[in-house]
Amino acid sequence: MMRSPFFGFLTRSFYVRMILVMLAVSIIPLIVLSNISLSVSSTTVEQQVNRLNAQLVNQVVDRIELTMSRFRELSEQYSRISSIQSALVPPIEPYFEEVVRKKDLISVLSTASAVIGNVEGLQVYSSITGEVLSSTEAPAPLESSMFKPLIEHFLASGQSGLFLDKHSLPELRLLQTSTYYIGRIPYEPYEELKGVLLISMSNAQYQSQIENIQLGSKGSISLLTENGNTVATTSKLDRQEDTQRIRTILQRWAELGRPDQFGMSGSIISVKQTATYDKWIILSEIPSRELTQSTDMIRKTVLYFLAVLIALGALSVVFFGYQLYRPLQAVKRQVDAIKMGRFDARVTHFANNEIGELGRMLNTMAVRIQDLLVDLQESEDLKRRLEIRALQSQINPHFMYNTLNTIRMFAMMKDYEKINTIMGRLVALLRYSMENYEQTVLLQQELDYLEDYVGLLNMRYKCQIVLHLELEEPLRRMRIPKLSLQPLIENAVFHGILPRKADEGHIRLRVRRSEDRADILMEIEDDGIGIEEAGLEKLKVHLLHEESSENIGLQNVWMRMRLLFGKSTRIELDTGLYGGLRIRFLLPSDAIQIKEEAP
Repeated sequence: MMRSPFFGFLTRSFYVRMILVMLAVSIIPLIVLSNISLSVSSTTVEQQVNRLNAQLVNQVVDRIELTMSRFRELSEQYSRISSIQSALVPPIEPYFEEVVRKKDLISVLSTASAVIGNVEGLQVYSSITGEVLSSTEAPAPLESSMFKPLIEHFLASGQSGLFLDKHSLPELRLLQTSTYYIGRIPYEPYEELKGVLLISMSNAQYQSQIENIQLGSKGSISLLTENGNTVATTSKLDRQEDTQRIRTILQRWAELGRPDQFGMSGSIISVKQTATYDKWIILSEIPSRELTQSTDMIRKTVLYFLAVLIALGALSVVFFGYQLYRPLQAVKRQVDAIKMGRFDARVTHFANNEIGELGRMLNTMAVRIQDLLVDLQESEDLKRRLEIRALQSQINPHFMYNTLNTIRMFAMMKDYEKINTIMGRLVALLRYSMENYEQTVLLQQELDYLEDYVGLLNMRYKCQIVLHLELEEPLRRMRIPKLSLQPLIENAVFHGILPRKADEGHIRLRVRRSEDRADILMEIEDDGIGIEEAGLEKLKVHLLHEESSENIGLQNVWMRMRLLFGKSTRIELDTGLYGGLRIRFLLPSDAIQIKEEAP
């Protein structure tokens, strides 16, 4: 994958800019044309959808009115059937013939219900006998029939035909699921009333008439009573949300003067009310985003061809630019690598031009620099070894002179036992310091060296030096710079303890882990005269800035500690618990090497 610097290169290239301008001259008109096409197509689709939506609502209205008219025609037709009218007469004798007549009437009602097809049932009320005969239920007196409220409401209206829905008698549960058309028998109002014919239709039949109407995933069509009660709907909202939606739409419809179509909350609303019977309302809602989905095909086609043209132009720019960019990027990576100190990086792809020549020159320069660094590293290693030798030669001559003087004094006194002891310690010191030029040693080796060194000092001076060791296992096997503790002990003796002119001096060496175990603490503390506050601050500044000071041994040890354990190594100087100087090194634990104990 090409990196972002390549695109930065493209923006800075004059040649590429010319190509981009040429592409823009051809692409911009295409983009403008595409926007115009999309806008015109969206408007056209919206107008077409609005027209089809209005036609759909009109068709549903016509279908509902046709159903209502059919109810009325059926009521008129069946009220004139002789078998129904002959059944609506006073009871006759014998009783058997009366039962047969009722059975024939129920049979007629059942046959009629089956023939009509989409009605829920037919019921006949006889005003003479006071019974209700049904195609679906057993005959029952009016007082115990569930159709009593409907029949009484119809008789009280004085009409020949009456359409009843959930708006007519809201408290009646029967009308919540079904719609009824009730007609008198005979139908003509000037004839004597013999009974009432009830034709019921389940609201599910109305639902089936609209549920196959597709208005998109969010669109819906609803069949409502005059006061807004839902008879059937295709809305996917729950009942409470849908009721609130319908109430809001009808309120807005009334405020606008009851137009056939209007926009509301990002939707196209079509509303029409039937002209017959109970003034039912058909409401259709299509969200605007459904309209935008209708234009997806046009939009995708236009955008597809536009994207292809733009991609072809962009690929041509990228291809020609990459031919120039690739060798330049290789040279840039080589320069970045050299800048970061990686001189082993090489340019591997050379163009047959001036850029390729530049890459070859950079390779030659990197090889030369790498050779110089190897020579420099060898020189630094030699310098470090020479520094250790210089430190050894700095310590040894003066110490050797004083030690030999001590041996000469014991020889004059013919104290051969002390001569033997001091010579043994001196030989051990010389072997440790002269024979091994390794830069690091185990802490235990350095402690053995200090024991011999302090032993020689105690044989030379009246003041006896006591070395206290507080070591935490297994830190005895940690590696430290060679001869790093002896200069600190020497400073403590000659600049702290001996000037105090006491019979005994104490030096405490502690090596342990910190409480959070992130550092190794190495402390050297004496009970000498210490250093004044001003002198201590001056010494801290010199050590911090690596400046030369009178205390060359301490500065040498500090620099070697930091060289071995890293820049996170710290040194702290303060007055100890016993009044002398306390030197503390904080060595990072992850930089410490501990030799494994031999089995």
